[in-house]
This record gives sequence, C-alpha cells and structure tokens, in this order.
Amino acid sequence: MCFLNLVLVGGLMAGFSVFNVALLEAFRWSRAGTATIASVNGLAYSVLAPVAGWAYDRLGPRILMPLGCALVGLGLVLASRSGSLWQFYLCYGVLAGFGTGCIDFVGTTAVLSHWFRRRRATAIGFAAMGLGVGIVIVPGVQILITVYGWRGAMALLGASVLVSLVPLNALFQRRRPEDIGQLPDGNLLESLDMPNTSTETVKSPARPTTRHDWTLAQVLSSFPFWAIATGHLAVGMSVSLMFTHTVAHLIHVGLDKLAAASVFSLVGVARIPGTAMWGFASDRLGRDRAYRLGILMALGGVGLLMALGPEAPPWWFVAFALLYGLGHSASAPTYASTIADIFWGRNVATIVGLLEVTFGLGFALGTWFGGFAYDVTGSYRYAWILVLLSLALTYAGIHASLIWKRRFRPDPA
Repeated sequence: MCFLNLVLVGGLMAGFSVFNVALLEAFRWSRAGTATIASVNGLAYSVLAPVAGWAYDRLGPRILMPLGCALVGLGLVLASRSGSLWQFYLCYGVLAGFGTGCIDFVGTTAVLSHWFRRRRATAIGFAAMGLGVGIVIVPGVQILITVYGWRGAMALLGASVLVSLVPLNALFQRRRPEDIGQLPDGNLLESLDMPNTSTETVKSPARPTTRHDWTLAQVLSSFPFWAIATGHLAVGMSVSLMFTHTVAHLIHVGLDKLAAASVFSLVGVARIPGTAMWGFASDRLGRDRAYRLGILMALGGVGLLMALGPEAPPWWFVAFALLYGLGHSASAPTYASTIADIFWGRNVATIVGLLEVTFGLGFALGTWFGGFAYDVTGSYRYAWILVLLSLALTYAGIHASLIWKRRFRPDPA
C-alpha cells in the first residue's frame, strides 16, 4: 500500500511538469506564476506534515491514508475546473498538498519503521520504488492531455484515485504488525511484550533493538534533527526544480512535448530499481557510504542536463535521465531509514512530520526559483546550479547526523 501511495505522490509531482507546459499555453501566465501552483502545494504539505505526523501517532494509517488519497483525488478533480491562479492554489495547491502530507514521507516512514527494523532501509527502498513508477507514467499523462485536454486528463487522474486508493488504504493499512498478530521483520516468536515505558527492548532472533521515545524538547534541541532538517530542505529544492522544470527545459532545447516527457520518464525507470538497490546498499554498506555514491551519480546527471543542447546526441539525454534518476533515488531510503534509526520510538511519525516542514519549504522555494530564473534570464542555468548545490547539502546533512549518531548514541545493533 505504501508503494501504491508513492506511485500517486510521484505521479503528482512529476505530472505537474507536463501540466505546467499545458497551463503556460492555455493561460499565458509567467513561468514563475505558473510554478507557484506547485509552490503552494509544497507549502501546504509543509504546514500539514507535523499535524499528519501527530495524527498518525494517534489515529494510525487506516484513517489517515484514505483521507489523504481522498484529498488528492478531490483536489485534482476540482483543479480540472479551475480558471484562475487562486483556484489552482486552492485545489491543486492546498487540497492536494494536504492530501500528499498524509500519504508521503511521514506515513510511509512511520508505517515501515514499525513493520521492519533489521532491514528498514531495504523495505523503505522497495516502497519508494513507487515514486519511480509515478514518474514513468508522465508520458501517459502527456498523451491524456493530447487526447482529452489538460482539464480532462486532470479529472480522470483525480477520479481514478478516488475509486482505487481510497478504499484500498481503508481496507488494508495497519499501524503495526502486532495489530494482525504478526511481528516486526516476520519474526516467528509467539508473543511480543511491548510494555508502556519510555525505553523498550524488543528481542528478535537476529539482534535486540533499543527504543528511546524522544520528547519534543529533546528533538528540537538535538543536533541530528537540525542537520537532517537542513539536508531535507535541500532535498525539497532539488526535487521541485527537477520535477517541475525539466520537461519545460527539454522542450526549450528542442524536443517536442512527448519526447521531453519520455526522456523525463526515464528518470522514473531508473528510480524503480534504484530505490530498492540503495535501500539494500544502505543496510549493507552503511548509510553514509551508499548515499555518497548516489549523490555523485546525481551530480553527474545534472551536469549532463546543463550541457544538453539542440545538437546533443540522443544518448546524452538517456544518460542524463538514468544517472540522475538512479543517483537521486538514494534519497528516499537513506533519509527515511536514518531518521528512523535515530528517532525511532512512540513519536516517530510526529518527528518525521516536523522534519517534513523543511522539505515542503524547500519544495516551494525551488519550484518558484526555477520559473523566476527563467523569466529573468531566459534560461534554466541558474536553476540547475541550485540543484547541484542542493544535492551537495543533502549529503552533508546525512553525513553530519551519522557522525553524531556514532559519537553520541551507541548503535543498539
């Protein structure tokens, strides 16, 4: 279910890249103005993320995730009837942004951190493959726009969410494996004693896992929280710039709409095996080492994107998409598992929600900056420079938090 929810999240973020082009043609707004629709979506996400984390810890995914999918579907359907920026802000921005806050990083990390402990990054990596699948469907969204217009395409996507993901999440989501008589990691013990204390030790056949329930004051005064928050801000900027403006940039350098959408969909093709691969590598090589390799690949992909021009050979476009998609796919399993490694406990969803505020702010800032930079300079060059800087900062956030963990908090493993 987390995988399917992230297909929706990936499709919503990447799909805006082709809706962005259609809205520019339909309404003749500035690129910065049109991009602010996605910025409002990011701001709404950041506002709701702490509330979603708090609600998850108290209500669980069986209530929160169907509600999130319903808000996304309703937002898309209503946005298909919009005719002004403020209407898009309300529907695609606020409603869909609130919905994404319920099903994206907060809920996924919280659910899987309870179900998987020994191979947490691997599990999150498999779920995060859904983000790649969501990007892969971007050419399909472009085809829907060509056949039915952007209004019809948006309405169809919203309706499909309402009739599929809402009931599926209501039926199958569970907060913990104990809720259905199972144990974390598929353990075969007959019972699991979970006393209501601030520190619990859970015995498994493989190794013990110590849990410390962080208080809000401890979290907000801790170094790893702010290191991860800074890196998360940078992740939001890099993702929003790439997801919102890459298709428009590829059209700008000479590709037609479907070709540009198809090239960008290769980012999703690379992310599908990439997220699972990096999750596995993170559990085997270590978070730091695996993420460093991923960031280097992503930097290479963005460098190729900046070099693309009308005379560039086709393999350059493919190399950009595969390098960036494979490299950047390390972010989801690495950040989620690092947060869970350090802050796992009774309030983990609330903590993830607080951290997602910075992701949403970065997403809103990056989306707007890409459009603004193009309006001022006629080029996306400065947008891609910001992506390069953001990728470096995302690694620095993880690196610093892991150094703290090794020095000041012994690994229970």
